[in-house]
Amino acid sequence: MEYKMKNIIDITTKEEVKITKGDLPILVHGKDHSGASLLSITIAALFHKAGNKLCIFTAYPMAKEEFLKQVEDLENVFFIEDEKDIEKASDFQTIFVQSGNIDLFIKTIYNLQDINERIIFVKNIETIDVPIFDLIHQYSFMVSGDLRLNLINKDFIYFNYSTKILFSPISNEKILLLEKYQALLKNKLEEKIVSII
Repeated sequence: MEYKMKNIIDITTKEEVKITKGDLPILVHGKDHSGASLLSITIAALFHKAGNKLCIFTAYPMAKEEFLKQVEDLENVFFIEDEKDIEKASDFQTIFVQSGNIDLFIKTIYNLQDINERIIFVKNIETIDVPIFDLIHQYSFMVSGDLRLNLINKDFIYFNYSTKILFSPISNEKILLLEKYQALLKNKLEEKIVSII
């Protein structure tokens, strides 16, 4: 059975929503089982398909599996499982740092030769128990997860993002009650309700 690349659509117009590097930095916020995880992985897959270089850190390996199903491109994806792998990683378009290994992720950010060329994607931000805001906010980045549950990285809540995708309310951001897999996308130009198909 062939697995289809997912897309993000505006639920009002049914048109595809294009997300590009110009939309960074991006926040995808949502409670567990809201759809935030799938949408953020879909954005990462779309960035990969567009030829962008990524450095991805997730708390759990299921995100890798979903990403690989969507991009169907193992040749250009590398998995950093050990510090010695960092040196080889620059040869690949997308790199995944070992799930849950925050120390290895930090070493990767400091030591990866082409980190300035990459979009840094931190998924499951609520699980990270060390401050990483100062480490990554200077790069092109996307974070996803339930920021309300992470007091250590609260700087991410108040950061001025170019794009916010909210599946549930956060700080002073109010949103309408949405169906599962629907979110409010807010950028400098507009607000719209989006979903994944």
